Amino acid sequence: MATVIFLIGGGLLNIDNNNRALTVFWIESSLMISPKEQVEVMERIFGDNSDYSEATQNELKQVMLVSEQEQTDIPIYGKTGMGTAQDIVVDAWFTGFAEHVGGKIYFCVHLGRTDGMDVSGSGAKEIAIQIVSDYYGQ
Repeated sequence: MATVIFLIGGGLLNIDNNNRALTVFWIESSLMISPKEQVEVMERIFGDNSDYSEATQNELKQVMLVSEQEQTDIPIYGKTGMGTAQDIVVDAWFTGFAEHVGGKIYFCVHLGRTDGMDVSGSGAKEIAIQIVSDYYGQ
């Protein structure tokens, strides 16, 4: 059985991609997804009862692997994202999972807007990497 971790935090400087075609094509629409739902999606794709082939999962993992500069001894996979309202970043996240000998943990770090500060997916990723590393005592 997988361990599921939900994490929520504060705002950080936004340094993510500003290309609206890549970052807000669905975020500013009526589609909304919670951190819990993001974790559930990760588990449906990469969990023991996944409908996806091992080959497909491995291809996705290659794309989602945190870079070596940011990596710990534990493989961490994930995807950043941001939400905007009237061209202001109001939330950002990093959702994914980590693999360890005890199994996988799934997580989502969600950063909400903080007055006077922007938020970013890369900031959420930094927080997630630190928490996963601390969780495993790295």
